[in-house]
Amino acid sequence: MLPVNLTKTELNTSFACCEKHLHTLTGVGFNRNEILSWFQGLCQHLTTIIKLIGRYYKEAKIKTINSSQLLYLTQTLTTLSLLINIFVREDEIQQVVTEARKCVIKQMTCCLESIQVGLACPKDAPSDGNFVKWMDSALEKITEINVCGVYDEARHLCEEVLAHAMSIAQVSLPEDSKKIRGGCQAVLSALNSLESEKNNTTINTAMVNLCANACSDKLCILERKVNTAVLRLCLKTFSEFTTPLEKIHDFCVNFNNRDKSEELDGLVADFDLHVDRIMQIGLFAVSCSSDFARGIKIRSCLASLEALESELVPALTSLLLDNSVHNINCASILMKHWLNQAISLQRLIYLIIDPFAFCQVIYDEASEIVDNLSDLIRKKTLIRQTDVCCFLSIVKVLQTFLETAKSEFSQSELNKIQTKIVDFNEVLQETESASKVLLTDTNIDFDNCKRVLKRCRILLTVLKRLWFCFSDEDVLSKSVKNNFNTNEQMEPTGNPFLDHIINRGKQILQDRSVLYRTPVKNNVWKKNISNGTKQGQRREIPLSKLVHLRKFSFVSNVEKTEASLDLQITEILNEVTNLSTSLHPTLR
Repeated sequence: MLPVNLTKTELNTSFACCEKHLHTLTGVGFNRNEILSWFQGLCQHLTTIIKLIGRYYKEAKIKTINSSQLLYLTQTLTTLSLLINIFVREDEIQQVVTEARKCVIKQMTCCLESIQVGLACPKDAPSDGNFVKWMDSALEKITEINVCGVYDEARHLCEEVLAHAMSIAQVSLPEDSKKIRGGCQAVLSALNSLESEKNNTTINTAMVNLCANACSDKLCILERKVNTAVLRLCLKTFSEFTTPLEKIHDFCVNFNNRDKSEELDGLVADFDLHVDRIMQIGLFAVSCSSDFARGIKIRSCLASLEALESELVPALTSLLLDNSVHNINCASILMKHWLNQAISLQRLIYLIIDPFAFCQVIYDEASEIVDNLSDLIRKKTLIRQTDVCCFLSIVKVLQTFLETAKSEFSQSELNKIQTKIVDFNEVLQETESASKVLLTDTNIDFDNCKRVLKRCRILLTVLKRLWFCFSDEDVLSKSVKNNFNTNEQMEPTGNPFLDHIINRGKQILQDRSVLYRTPVKNNVWKKNISNGTKQGQRREIPLSKLVHLRKFSFVSNVEKTEASLDLQITEILNEVTNLSTSLHPTLR
């Protein structure tokens, strides 16, 4: 038998032993020594598997592990971390949290089986509707449109671009959704003009080229609309990153809310939409980033959120029926894991997002709010704390972004922004303090409202200076508003082909999967509610795969290369070793 086949046989045996050991977890108590012994056994199985995978790849003369296998391995380590947190909580309460353990068994089994399938039938990670490739291919093919037979292929590529653009429109902010749809209509119109020229009895090459250029221009405009939509979605999502989940939690821990199913229904729908947007932003970041390792980490965070889609909300809503210590701890463990993975994802995205583009979006949104506050003063209407909080929540996104992403900035950028960041933080703190003191029920009046508004305007000016630090003069000379005011009037949906494109976009959203198969979004949580509770229908929110834009870019242009096979395996083994030794000191 060839060495590579022998290794593969050993791998299959090791996988079987590991999965068998994993399924014994339900029989392990919360005794400290019993937990430690079982956990060390699991880590030994995983270490053996990872070493054999490294040997298999070398014997098969494969230089690097593909992204799918790295995703499965990374997600296995993440699940191992979740298991540690479960054991620590069980040690604290001296009780086994069975449902949380079952989540780990299900996730890790899925990862191990996926690794086995990947070794048997090697293939890379799916593109998740990678708009980058579709747009690049469409623009390249349009330049060849004068070549015989190219038009049909170009048309097909353009249709894929439009379908993926409409997929992001499904979960974009309403204004951006209209702009994307208008951009798609413009592309369709340009394509129809091109087709008419192509079908003429006597083809006018000059007119064909002109129409082809018009198609390219409309595609690039669509790119900008979609990119702007994603950036605005980042701002919206990151300004309230944990709020939707916290609202469900606060609702469910109040036993008096048991019969308020319609209110819970709305909270769950809002959380679904929030998760959809997070997934959308994450997949977009993966498709745009050239940093291979960071892309794997982002996908792993997305996979963790995906795995919790069918677990977290039912765990929280179960508290309405039975707020036992067991249920409280199960919900707490899963919620903490969701928050950890979501915050890790946010940090990873901040490390690749383009600072100029993000500052621009934040400035425009903050500027609009300040204009609205000014209108209130002109109308002799008092400014409330809630009005200013909306402004501050947006500005604080920039504060967190700069703090996280500054390690990725160039030295020249750091030199420009260092003092301005200090000024920004000071003015932000002063504005927030003024709002809390001057806009209370006892202190609020028009003079105090004007004082707070003045500080908001100063903060906006400092924000603008920060934004200018990330751009050259030639870029600044262009009107910022041009990126946001290129909106066409929306026509009625009477176009059958546009309806087809929209339906294709919806299908792309529904087929999304990062690692685990995404469950159909239904009223799963309601299974935990008694039969007497009103069973209202929840709003279905599809999940999106994202698009890429050049010019007004989502990500910074930093090229990264894949690590070598030895380094990849070594890093994974080191992580398993660290996790295997970290449990002992955390248990009592």
